[in-house]
Amino acid sequence: MKKNEDLIKMGEAIRLERLKRHLSQEKFAELADIPTFQHLGKIEKGLVDIQVTTLLKILRALKVKFEDLIEL
Repeated sequence: MKKNEDLIKMGEAIRLERLKRHLSQEKFAELADIPTFQHLGKIEKGLVDIQVTTLLKILRALKVKFEDLIEL
């Protein structure tokens, strides 16, 4: 799988988990300590390659393990 495809797949999984929790992008960005909801939108669309620290913030805010978010 290409890098871009991985980012898109992970972004979609993050978005689905956020929506399951009925969280807006604004509220989730705040919970996950992501600077702006626009940046979260780019993550969910697979447009940016996020840092590990950002991924950990997202996982903690969603209260999921990485393997629950995406299949390797």
